[in-house]
Amino acid sequence: MKSPLRQEPEPAALLVTIDEAARRLSIGRSHIYEVMRRGRLRSVRIGGSRRILERDLEAFVGQLLDGPEDPGNGAHEVPMRTPIKSVPLRSGRR
Repeated sequence: MKSPLRQEPEPAALLVTIDEAARRLSIGRSHIYEVMRRGRLRSVRIGGSRRILERDLEAFVGQLLDGPEDPGNGAHEVPMRTPIKSVPLRSGRR
């Protein structure tokens, strides 16, 4: 008798797309880009696309929970972090 196929649990995504981050936070893509522009959410560039580290998305939500109720005036902005360098799709010479 054959043993049933085991389904391994799918590993958690290390990086999420802008669309996935927007879906998870229930906000629009333009809001995600604005939050990234203000330096409140880090992202990485891979080729021509942007990705957000899972842990940075969770840290952003933590900032929202711990921060002021009205972040609209800009007085409580998180200082700009050093962006993560982009990851090239190819290595070596062209």
